[in-house]
Amino acid sequence: MKITMENRVALISGAASGMGEAVAKKFLELGCKVVGFSLEAKPTIEHDNFVYIQGDITKFEDCKKAADFAYETYGKIDSLVHCAGIVNEGDLESTDVSVFERVMKINAFGTFNICKAAIPYLKKQKSTIVNISSDMSVKPLPERIAYNPSKAAVNMLTKCIAVEQAPMVRCNAVLPGIIYTPMIQKRLDSCADPEQLLSEYRSLYPMERIGTTDDIVNGVVFLSTEQSDWITGIELPICGGPVE
Repeated sequence: MKITMENRVALISGAASGMGEAVAKKFLELGCKVVGFSLEAKPTIEHDNFVYIQGDITKFEDCKKAADFAYETYGKIDSLVHCAGIVNEGDLESTDVSVFERVMKINAFGTFNICKAAIPYLKKQKSTIVNISSDMSVKPLPERIAYNPSKAAVNMLTKCIAVEQAPMVRCNAVLPGIIYTPMIQKRLDSCADPEQLLSEYRSLYPMERIGTTDDIVNGVVFLSTEQSDWITGIELPICGGPVE
């Protein structure tokens, strides 16, 4: 069965870089019209079916502006893919209160904001939401005292939305493991022994590798199309092994 997203409109947060950019490019390749929303001033994507609006995921007004812009531009929103978020390292003693608050605000409140802003348009027709969470939301690593619970909140928000908005809106979460992105490359470049760090990352997963953006994008496409029409409220681990 050939997958197509023709005649569909997607709002994608975090679309100017990393996972959001990869999802946007794949949706465009499949024929979707995409509205990108990110903090960055300019995206790297140039495509006839791509439009962009800058904004802050922690500000509901900005999220509403993005959802309104998508609806006003294309007359509907069929899919929301929420990719915007940050990673933070640190334990209970080393993590400042302000840092914990910031991570929760971006990852958890940001999910609430963009979903709340888009839902009036999403429920006008059968539609989908995919929130990017993390395998660390259910299988925490040490030194992630802010990140782990922020992503656990994303999972519960996803389930609540799925129950509240069915049957018009399906809402699911994807739980990536460590993915090779520019953010990971920066960590590798800044550490004393990049190969050792990469080896440590690989050892976390039975499949003995870290993920690629394609691994995650394929899951997002599945949950955003009719292939998954009887699936809502799930946490889909895409992380090279079991999470529990």
